[in-house]
Amino acid sequence: MDTDKNSTRGNLPLYPGLLFFLIFGGQFIIRYVRDDDFYILHFIFGTLGLLMIIASLLMKKRRKANERSI
Repeated sequence: MDTDKNSTRGNLPLYPGLLFFLIFGGQFIIRYVRDDDFYILHFIFGTLGLLMIIASLLMKKRRKANERSI
């Protein structure tokens, strides 16, 4: 049970990052392909979501490496 709480707490940027990426990134891709419109705000939030996902995965990898070294 403790590992589930630690993994949820440690992956905090994962959930908003997924939401930003799926909602704003999806809207950006659909509008860009369908209407050839480039909405800068959707692009920024979609990119921010992708960066949050990557940061979360890197933090998880670093935490596992620290646990192995202890």
